Formats: sequence, C-alpha cells, structure tokens
Amino acid sequence: MFDFINLDFTHFTAFLVATLVIAIVPGPDMAYIVSRSIAEGKKVGIATSFGMQVGVMFHILLAAFGLSALLMTSALVFQIIKYIGAAYLIYLGIQTIRDKKGININIQDNQGGIRKAFWQGAIIDIFNPKVALFFLTFLPQFISPNMRNTFFQFIFLGVVFALLTLIVDIGYSMIAGSIKNVLTKNNTAMQWQKKISGFTLVGLGTLLAFEKRG
Repeated sequence: MFDFINLDFTHFTAFLVATLVIAIVPGPDMAYIVSRSIAEGKKVGIATSFGMQVGVMFHILLAAFGLSALLMTSALVFQIIKYIGAAYLIYLGIQTIRDKKGININIQDNQGGIRKAFWQGAIIDIFNPKVALFFLTFLPQFISPNMRNTFFQFIFLGVVFALLTLIVDIGYSMIAGSIKNVLTKNNTAMQWQKKISGFTLVGLGTLLAFEKRG
C-alpha cells in the first residue's frame, strides 16, 4: 500500500486520525477564521482559511528540506526528533484535556476584501514559530526513515494535512454563525469534544513513543 512513496498503511491511518483530531480541536487559527467569518462573511473566512494553508505549506516545505537533509547525515538525531514529536503529541493532548476555557472569539470588523484576508491568513501562519515547531515534530512520526524518498513522504503527508485542515476550516467558515451560538451557549459539549480529542492525541503519542523504530 502506498508503494510509490513507501508509506506504511498503519502509519498513514494513524496520521489521518491525528490530523483530523488536530484540525477540529478549537485553537487560535480556528478562532481567527470563525471571527473573520462572523464579522465579514463566509467568503472572507474561506479566503483566510486558504491563506493559512499557504503558511502551513511554507513550514512543511522547510521541514521537508531540513529534516530530509538531516536524515542523510544522522539517523540517530532523526530518531530523537521522532521521540520528541511523540512527547509533543502527548503534551498537546494533555493541554487539550486540561483546558477548561471556552474558545475566545474576538469579532472585529477588518474590512479589506477577500484578497487581503487571504494574505493576512498566510502571513499569520508563516511568521508563527509554533507552526514551524509543530511540523518539525509532528510529520517525522509518520515517516519511514529507512526509505530513500523521505522528502516525498514529507510533501505527501504535508499536502494531505493541509487539504484535510482546509476542508475543516471551510466547514467552520460556512457555519460560523451557528458555531458562535454553540460556543456561547453549549460550553459543555465543547469541553467533551476537547477531552475526547485530547485523549486521542495522548493515545497516538503513546503508541508512537513505544512503537519499535525501523
């Protein structure tokens, strides 16, 4: 399965689960997209979503070039990064479980059009060091370091991550008005969603940490 990029089906399935969980967990990017959608309409929210995925792909390319080069010089360092990444997934899960706050949606009228919203979204993620840290630790968990084409594995997984996240973000943009009511009136449901997502991330991180490394 996935022979053309040498991806293991089990790893790819775990990657899809982790990506979907991360995409639906309320966070700063989602709050920004929802805020723009509520204040300026779904088209602006969708444009912001596309812009943010440009920023995501920027960091994925950096990770692909940097970590692929690193793998050529030190497989041991690459393995260490994978362990750090597993720990980071567990950390994200614990933080998600412990977070008792509702999502903070700061609605502002930032009129400027769809093009401006797109570039604002891109700039926000391009200059966010946390996004770079995330991909430097997240993607290596699902890479097969003993294969020759690690660069293409990075790119493939990165594109899949960006597409799935974009679909979720567009969904949030399309129903932003309804989301606002849910977030303000049904905080209990949001907290349960966070807990389920958090435990899923902890479970995935634990499995990856104890998995036999190839």
